[in-house]
Amino acid sequence: MSGSLAPVHDPSRARLAVLEQQVAERERVLAAFKTGLQALQARYLAEVGALYAELHALDAAIAETETRLGLRAPSEDADDEPEAPPPDAAGCTSRSASSVDLKRIFHHVAKAIHPDRARDDAARYRRHSLMAEANRAYAERDEDRLRLILHAWERSPDAVVGDDPKAQALRLRRRAAELEDHLVRIEAEFADLRRSAIGRLQHRIDETRTQGWDLFAEMVREVKREVARAKARLASLRR
Repeated sequence: MSGSLAPVHDPSRARLAVLEQQVAERERVLAAFKTGLQALQARYLAEVGALYAELHALDAAIAETETRLGLRAPSEDADDEPEAPPPDAAGCTSRSASSVDLKRIFHHVAKAIHPDRARDDAARYRRHSLMAEANRAYAERDEDRLRLILHAWERSPDAVVGDDPKAQALRLRRRAAELEDHLVRIEAEFADLRRSAIGRLQHRIDETRTQGWDLFAEMVREVKREVARAKARLASLRR
């Protein structure tokens, strides 16, 4: 029977394409989420934070005035200086000394990930990034980080040599594993951001918005009321 064979569907490549799309989408959503939290934090500092700074200054003035009028006992200042931390002994550790293992691992990493051995531009960029990280670890005498870089490299798709079908399949599997790990890290970062103070505030603001009221505006009004009460208290003490 003549004619060319139809291309065989490669489930590994199909899975890889799906993972790459998922990673790109989740990175986009994560970046937007971070931008929103940064905007909320800036707004909080500019509006609520400024009011709290004013309130703090008023509270200090009230305390000083009440003390002067005998309405409050003088505060006792701590006479003891905080205990100084012990001298940094890092310079006496083996990490600061020249390490044969450190040099051996660095040379192994440098040989394995040298950019000149890249298969294409994308791989060359990844090798350059890893080499820069390895150089920083070596400069800081961080043997553990060098070992982690080497371990990560040995599991990476770029470490697979050869163009035969077995090598190509292994590269695809390793790339898929990298993307799956990256998705896990993205979701972990989402969870950390949601648990942060600014993340919890954003969640509460979103919840109250669905109920028809503005939590942030109410927070501003409440601190303004506290500032007004503090100003009134200070004015009455100064009469």
